[in-house]
Amino acid sequence: MNRHDSDYFHVNKLLDRMKLIDASEEIYPSVEELLRLEMAFVQSQIKPHFLYNTINTISAFSIDNPKMTRDLLVKFSQYLRGCFDLRNRDKLVTFHKELELVETYLFIEKARFGERLKVIYDIEDKIDCMLPPLIIQPLVENSVQHGLEPMKKGGVIKVSAHSEENFVIITVEDDGIGISDEVYGKLFEDKESEGSSLKKINQRLIYLYNIGLAIERGIERGTKVKICIPKKFI
Repeated sequence: MNRHDSDYFHVNKLLDRMKLIDASEEIYPSVEELLRLEMAFVQSQIKPHFLYNTINTISAFSIDNPKMTRDLLVKFSQYLRGCFDLRNRDKLVTFHKELELVETYLFIEKARFGERLKVIYDIEDKIDCMLPPLIIQPLVENSVQHGLEPMKKGGVIKVSAHSEENFVIITVEDDGIGISDEVYGKLFEDKESEGSSLKKINQRLIYLYNIGLAIERGIERGTKVKICIPKKFI
């Protein structure tokens, strides 16, 4: 077999393999597709509006409050490092590492919103579980951006984590404007929308644990999003 014939043979074998993968995708996504979804998800978390708002906040503090400026720069660096740590795309991280990213994000947002944003943490002392990276922080960001930012008086974000008999339950709750029927109907559509990050989180949780997000909503006030991590996977 000459080189041309050999290349032709290998190309055809590859095409046959791709056909098998395409057929199996109806049941299980390919590894390449999962990695693509993970990379797209990570990239989608670095949202331009948050970058612009953070830079403007740091600039506003830089004249009269150098200490807060330094603190914000440190937190902003930690936030970017957490989001860009692409080594985490194919492994689980600890709950406390995810919580650190949430706390970093909310430190920055509290500097921007001031008294308009109040944060409550209700974390059980012995919570110790592994979960996919960038799962909790996007839920918190959705609450801030879509739930509380439209309200002149702002509101409260509550992040909770408790152990139950068979699950670790993690919730992100706000007392914001709620989710309308129209927006709620679009949350898990394939096209990009306000809820596209929720759709991606839901996909990742179902793939790993076969349990997606649970959303409790008020039409005009409040949203609660719940993640259930089965203890058999911990």
